[in-house]
Amino acid sequence: MARGARSRKASDKHPPVNDNIPGDNQPQPSPQPSDDDCRSELMAMPDVGTLDFTAQFTVWALRSWVQAFKAKQSFEDVTHHTFARFNLSRSALAIDGLMTVIAASAARSIDIRCVPCRLLSPDEALLIDAMAAAQNGGFFVATVALRQLMPGTAARAALPHLVDLARDFGDAGMVAQPIPPYAGTTAQAANATSASAPRVLH
Repeated sequence: MARGARSRKASDKHPPVNDNIPGDNQPQPSPQPSDDDCRSELMAMPDVGTLDFTAQFTVWALRSWVQAFKAKQSFEDVTHHTFARFNLSRSALAIDGLMTVIAASAARSIDIRCVPCRLLSPDEALLIDAMAAAQNGGFFVATVALRQLMPGTAARAALPHLVDLARDFGDAGMVAQPIPPYAGTTAQAANATSASAPRVLH
């Protein structure tokens, strides 16, 4: 799996750094470019703003869950009931179940970034890829992707939550597309001078 290889290589070079601010739900003013890039020269990932709506929503949901978890807050309070407004309450439950398994069983630090971070992380891309596979009936491929984050038993426990999320998104007309490897190479090269260490929530 190219995604897993890229993720492991990046983590070998750059140890994770936790920059979450517990208890702070509100978007923060943008720091100076050298502080808000969350970018590494070895992680050629796309800008979240260039992704389709389904991917952007998924990234926001994953990051919001981590924010709520670390701040010991309700997921609904952090997301301001956005799932309910989009008639995606089942998706909220699925995200909660999936991320609870990941948080309890992860075999390594998982790169889920702060909500305002501009760049997608390899692990966020991996979860989008897994959901895209699940939406296409590729449950074995989705399980293999999850096993890059956690042991096999935990991956099997997480899979039903991922499938529920994929189905609920599909029912709402939200189709996940895999993130192409090195999708952000061009954007990264254009901004190489503002590189900084990646921010990791774990």
